[in-house]
Amino acid sequence: MNLLFIGDVVGQSGCDFLESRMYKLKREYDIDVTVVNGENSAQGNGITPQSYRQLLNMGADVVTTGNHSFRQREAEELYDTNEQLLRPANYPEGVMGHGVTYIDMCPYKIAVVNLMGTMYMEAVENPFNYVDKLLESIDTPNIIVDFHAEATSEKK
Repeated sequence: MNLLFIGDVVGQSGCDFLESRMYKLKREYDIDVTVVNGENSAQGNGITPQSYRQLLNMGADVVTTGNHSFRQREAEELYDTNEQLLRPANYPEGVMGHGVTYIDMCPYKIAVVNLMGTMYMEAVENPFNYVDKLLESIDTPNIIVDFHAEATSEKK
């Protein structure tokens, strides 16, 4: 399986730049699954319905976010209505959206998990404790994790 994972796409110019190259990248490297972090795809930061649609239309299978998930109010309803849009799974219970999605690749399934670190970020559940519990509920051994963090020590 060939995975293309694109880090933060920033603003309209970032969306346009990626769009102009995505098809070629996917063909050249025979990409099976594309995950794009879109939490800064709106002007300023956050994600909008327009930037989300653009990321999907250019070939993203899943769009992840992070601490700027809900910066743009117009995108809030997207989180509850789109399986391909993830916010960090370790956000507090009751926050709209979800942090895990599945891609059916026939004959196997891939889980994509979005988690966020705690250093220099808003208060969320400890991602390392949370992922241990979360892994028990994921019914595939094929798991991709987008870990959104500021501190290098957490990323390692």
